[in-house]
Amino acid sequence: MGVMVNGDGEKTVNYNFHRKAGRSIIEHRPVFSPDGESLAIIVENIVRVYNIQTGECVRTLETESPVNELIAIQFPENEDYNLYGCSDKGYVTTWTWENGAVLREIKLRLPNDARIHTFDLVDSNECCITSSSKQKQLNLSTYSVKTGELLYEYRDTKPTHDDMVCVSLGWCNGDRYAAVTNGTKFLYIQNLQQPHIKTRIVNHNGYRIMSVSANQKANAVAITDTLGRTTVIRGNLFDYKQIAREVLHWHFLPPLASCFSLQGNYLYTGGMEKVLVKWTIGNLAYRANEKAFIPRLPGMIRFITTNNSHVAVTLTNNSVVIANAQLRVVSTLLECGGVSPVARAVGGALVYHAPLAALLTAGRTGHLQLYSTSTDKVLYNLDITEMNNLPSERWNLLPLETEVTCAAVSGNGDWLVTSEYRNDGIIYPEEKLKFWAAQHKNATPFQLNTCVNLSHGGCNVVSLALNYRGDFCVSAGTDQKFRIWRKENTSQTHRKKIAWNCLTACYYSSGIGQFISNSVLNDFKDGVKHKPGRDEDLPYLREVDKENDVIKKLFNIHKEHSLVDDGQIKVPRRRDSEYDMGGVAISQDGSLIAAWFGCKLTLWDTHLCNLSTTLSHPALRPKGVHVQFGNRDAAHYLVCTTETCVAVWSLLSLTVKWLVQINPTCLAAHRFSNKLAVATTNNDVYVFTPHNSKPILTKKRLLDPSTGVFKQCTFGTCFDDDIRLYLMRNNSEIYCIEREQSEDSRLEVISHRKLPTSNFSALLAEQQLSEVQPATADHSVIDVNNLAGSTIAQFSLASPHMVPPVSLLCTTFLQRLSGIEQVELTDDSQEDKPMEVDEDSSDDEDTSKFNGPYAPKVTELWTPNYEAVKEKKLNKIMNEPFLDLHSTSSMFGV
Repeated sequence: MGVMVNGDGEKTVNYNFHRKAGRSIIEHRPVFSPDGESLAIIVENIVRVYNIQTGECVRTLETESPVNELIAIQFPENEDYNLYGCSDKGYVTTWTWENGAVLREIKLRLPNDARIHTFDLVDSNECCITSSSKQKQLNLSTYSVKTGELLYEYRDTKPTHDDMVCVSLGWCNGDRYAAVTNGTKFLYIQNLQQPHIKTRIVNHNGYRIMSVSANQKANAVAITDTLGRTTVIRGNLFDYKQIAREVLHWHFLPPLASCFSLQGNYLYTGGMEKVLVKWTIGNLAYRANEKAFIPRLPGMIRFITTNNSHVAVTLTNNSVVIANAQLRVVSTLLECGGVSPVARAVGGALVYHAPLAALLTAGRTGHLQLYSTSTDKVLYNLDITEMNNLPSERWNLLPLETEVTCAAVSGNGDWLVTSEYRNDGIIYPEEKLKFWAAQHKNATPFQLNTCVNLSHGGCNVVSLALNYRGDFCVSAGTDQKFRIWRKENTSQTHRKKIAWNCLTACYYSSGIGQFISNSVLNDFKDGVKHKPGRDEDLPYLREVDKENDVIKKLFNIHKEHSLVDDGQIKVPRRRDSEYDMGGVAISQDGSLIAAWFGCKLTLWDTHLCNLSTTLSHPALRPKGVHVQFGNRDAAHYLVCTTETCVAVWSLLSLTVKWLVQINPTCLAAHRFSNKLAVATTNNDVYVFTPHNSKPILTKKRLLDPSTGVFKQCTFGTCFDDDIRLYLMRNNSEIYCIEREQSEDSRLEVISHRKLPTSNFSALLAEQQLSEVQPATADHSVIDVNNLAGSTIAQFSLASPHMVPPVSLLCTTFLQRLSGIEQVELTDDSQEDKPMEVDEDSSDDEDTSKFNGPYAPKVTELWTPNYEAVKEKKLNKIMNEPFLDLHSTSSMFGV
């Protein structure tokens, strides 16, 4: 918990850090409730229950003992309405489905270092689990869910453990069996009631098995492999010589999930094609091999679950699609996150849109999500690129898509600017800059106004900045230039149209990036260099690669932070990085532009578009990263960061006011106050003002840096001294630092209300009004100050045509209105004394006074002495010592 001290003698304010959004709902398979009206989904260490028709989260189930992660949840067959769940360390929790209360919680008697991978119920008394220890060997065993005792360990069925374990329970010849796959070409069948009966079935085509699903009504099991084939195996599954195979082939890419219907007449498969396929099998001979589809799903299919009337499909864009038996989509459960693998590597955007009180974050490929911070829901999926996804190939399972790299919103929320980029090293780079106008009455929040193709000549845009009114934009690219864009009115036939035009391109060097002459811009002339070969040329379809297994990464795509290697994103070879562009910023009044060129921080005039000055310091080498102007009373300060420090420049003296040696990762400025925030590689967060190096809010090591660091941060809506800061980790998880809610501001909870103790007290109101007037003071005494204040308030609130002309108002009232109070003159006050200037005071003191009815009372008007102030500044610059880095390194307490 962070503490911010507003001042001496004032009350301390506590700030809480909590997770706002970005929780994964696709980690594990969901389950339908027995009544078919709800869907239970595992979200880390809790269970959320969603209504199928409305898609709303109706309740949350929690465990009594703190657990790290829930592995699986399941309802027993033909039993009461109890939900069973198991954690990764072996805690089995039983909830009553009617009221969600914890009925029982036991600990399975596992080895100390064991970790559970799968959990399946045999019945209401027994469960089948797969676990592994440090020896990396998979163990299949059964335990009692009542006592936690080990019932039997199947020592002969121990496949190699490699994080691709898939287990499904079924019935064969009246016995319960477990079908186990582990990403190889082998399918293990183990009889749970007779441990000596087991078999190992080899995939007939030799390809690796991706998923397995057991039929609950017949002796059949279905498997999918890396070639895209679905094989249904029937017969005596305990003897590989007495089985028959039926091959269903529609998928071209590896199907990641498969599931039988409850009656076993249909089979659902899906995977990387983003299409759900419903196969007709079983006893429906007149509809044999009939297929139905749900095409163009927004993500790859990871899990499939069914009941008698619905099917739920878990997608990699962090959503769950629920459809009926006729494959008509009923509802979609969408959670913030779901960033594509390429977008995770490139880095997402985090921008706050004040009018909608929502965050603009990275979404699935080519999209931005508009996440409401008040309702905690995703309002819109904005299609920025407006392009179809590139189809995958066997030799290229994850093609490089066009992704949104940067985004910026104006202060009033009227304009959104985005940049998109794609460069695979084969065709000419695709790069666009788009300007979106806000739509307050339309169905979509933004409408495309201007699209600039190759705005930076095919080079990626690294930073964007918009002024408050949204009529001025600056974009910086890897071509070592930043371009100035202005909104203009263009006249057309019988109408006027608003469009964005480029005024000029500014550069610090010769303006020619030497590395642009790389042959990557000419490779598109050679055509497709890599020609698809035969399947034998792709060893990952058949063999397990222990070092870099592509199939394994795809199987666990919901757990991977980035599936793109550094070498996959083509970056031109650079000869120098002295003038590489960093962050750009626009001052509050719109008169200055700050831009990083390598280690040089430059200031440009927005009207003349010329270079005003260059700021440099030895501590700011080798390269600048972020830059932000101060706002409000700190508008004359410039805050910048590098990989190792944070520095504040004074624009009045063009000198470094203070500098702190930390390792920042992101910097954000609040538009309507003088506050700024910075996060470090240790997940430390500091909120400060440029006036002082002592932060007003400090939070140390909020999360473990090994699991991810904060890459983006932005301020939300906050007033006065309040702070609301949003941070993004791993380009999908959103956290919030905000003021701790007091008891007065919280909504009343019915369970916490003071219930009436009798029937009569239930009839009494909580608040009662009385017509008895309290005793007042003597009306003969008139408060002149309150009377004058009320008179001023009446004049201020009155309409202009009701106020008398100024010439009729007396001089005393005008002086009272301006905030001047006339005092009685004494002998000492009649002497003329020169104004004293404090030599030790800083130029940061707020010497301006506000006039009006609420202004502070002063005894005389203040006459500025410009010569004394000028002499004081010169003495300060000449006499103060140079910046001491050793002393400033402890300013943030690092």
